[in-house]
Formats: sequence, C-alpha cells, structure tokens
Amino acid sequence: MNLKNKFFSILALALTLNCQAELIHTGPRWTLKEGTTSVVIAPTTLPELLNQINEAQAATDAKDYSKALSLWNKIAETQFGHEGEAIALIARAKIHIARNQFEPAEREDLDEFFKRHTNYVNFQDAIDLDFIIASRLAEGARPQLGGWFPWFKDRLHAVAVYEKVVKVAPNGLLADIALIRIARLNADQGRTTESLEALERIVSDYPNSKYAPEALEKLAKLRSEESLGPDWDQASTIDSADHWKTLADQYPNDPRAKIAAEQIKILRDRAARARLNLGKFYWYSRNNPEAAKLMANACRSISPESAAAVEAQSLLKEIEKNPSPPTTLADKLLGAYPRPTSSTDNKPVTVGDELDALGFRRETINPATENSRP
Repeated sequence: MNLKNKFFSILALALTLNCQAELIHTGPRWTLKEGTTSVVIAPTTLPELLNQINEAQAATDAKDYSKALSLWNKIAETQFGHEGEAIALIARAKIHIARNQFEPAEREDLDEFFKRHTNYVNFQDAIDLDFIIASRLAEGARPQLGGWFPWFKDRLHAVAVYEKVVKVAPNGLLADIALIRIARLNADQGRTTESLEALERIVSDYPNSKYAPEALEKLAKLRSEESLGPDWDQASTIDSADHWKTLADQYPNDPRAKIAAEQIKILRDRAARARLNLGKFYWYSRNNPEAAKLMANACRSISPESAAAVEAQSLLKEIEKNPSPPTTLADKLLGAYPRPTSSTDNKPVTVGDELDALGFRRETINPATENSRP
C-alpha cells in the first residue's frame, strides 16, 4: 500500500470511529443505522441493547405498559447519558401521555431528556411530545394519577409547558405556535397582562410568523379595551392605533388589514377627544383660556381630520372671539372662577436679608478660626 492510500485509509478509519451511533426505528424493530459506529456503553453490547429495546418496544406496541415501563427504565439506567437513554426517555414519555400521566411525562422523562440529550438526532420528537402535553392540558384533559385515578384539570399549567417548548427550541418549528397558544389561553382565562406579553414576543421575535397578523390584531384590541373612554388616559389608545397601523403596513393582504383604517380613525378620534374635553373643562369650568387653547391645538395635532378636531377648531374661534367664557349658573351664584395669573406675575418675592432672590435661605460661610480648624 502506497503512502497516499495509507493516509486515506487512516482518515476513513478515524471518521468511522468518530461517527455517533444511531439507532433507527423501522417497522416494529430497532436497528443500527448503516454507517454509524456500533460502540455502546459497557458492559452492554450492541446486540444485547437492541434486544432490550425491541423487547420494550414490543411491550409498548402491545399496550402492556407496566412491563414496557419496567424495561425502558432498565435501559435508561444502564445507558445513562447515551443514546439508549434518549430512546428510553422518549418511549416512557409516550406511554405516560397515553395514560394521561402528564406530570411524569413532563418532569421525569422530557425534562431529563433535555438535560443530557440536546444533540440527539431525533431531538424534535421530544419537543413534539412537550407540545402534545401542553395541548392536551389546554384542551382540558384530566390527568390520571398512576394512569387510572382521575385528578383535577389544570388548563393554565399548559402555559408553563408551552414556555418550555419556546425556551428549549426558540428557533424551532413550534415556538411561534406555542406563543400564540399561550396568548389565546391567557386571554380565555382573563389574564390580559400575560396574554399581551406573549403577543408582544410574537411581534418582536417572530415577525415572519404566520401568526404575526393575529398577534397584532389581538394586541390592538386588548390595548384599546384598556382605555375606558376619552375622559381617561389615552396611552393605550395610541398604542392600539399604532398596532393597527403596523398590521396595515406590513401585512396589507391579510383580511384583518381591511378594517385597520376604520379602527385607526376611531381610536385617534378618541385620543383627540380626550384633549378636547380637557380644553372645554379649562374654558367653561376653570376660566383658563390659555390652557383651553393649548388642549384644543393638541386635539387637532393628534387627529387633524377627526370630528373632535372640527369641534376643537370651533372652540378656538370662540375663545378668540371673546376671551371670557359664557357665564354659568354657578358663576351667577358664586362668582366667576378666578382666572390664573400669567407666569410673568409669579416672580418670587425676597423677604428679608436671610432669603435669596428665589426665596431660599441664604447660606452663610463662617471663616475658619484657629479653634475650628482640624
């Protein structure tokens, strides 16, 4: 053998030895995938391990779950940290799910799998099982202790399991689906804050998700509902209008975008009317034309084309025409509300030599003496 052939032979041998063992499930039996190493953890040999796995698989297929769990437990123990354990943990999780034993499947099987087998070739299988558990819980499936004793439903626990799906595989196929289901479930349970948080994560972390338009629509509606009307704070109203605008701009072909323009118009009118109402309050109830004009102009700036802006323009004309507001019944009985003085009339007055020009006490500096020096 020449040097060149010898080099390639050694390289091929090294690659073969570094190749990870991979067991595949074909039909009813497990076999070693061609081209992978046959090395398994001692003292078990590959044929012995395959016999154990196939025996456990046969019991699982026959729905003899007690025997199957016993066999899978033995494999998981002897193959701790290796591929055999990964296979056993996933198999155990499937059995526990079939028996509605959701907590053992989640905590004892899949959580242990995620600790040691992130490089397992069928890693997605474990993600899928966690997603199935979350879905079953969200649908209201009743857990069964020991696989037979009915226990209490816990739909909200599905949120924690969905969160695991996102945490373990944030770039996986199920991450955005898990988040939208978290948002929907929290909304159904009246947990608006938690639902908003999940929706925000979809919009920010998964802008290309097919659920992004739904997330924007739900964000807009939930934020709009937080405002009780134009007499209250309008920060959530403005946020809602912004979400509708983002939906219309980024997803113009989505059916939800068709109602965005009308919703934006309604929301901006509400936000503008909040300023208009303040302007009317300052004008009619507080005899403060300057503050009234400031609020009326703010109304026009927020939504120039709105009905509120038209009313604000009428209010401004009224103030310009007559700087004194109409006399009300309260004004006739109690007298007009005193008009605030202008800022030029509010200069601080110096009282005594101990106060400075701003009205603060002067600080006197005593010269250091021999007795006061350290």
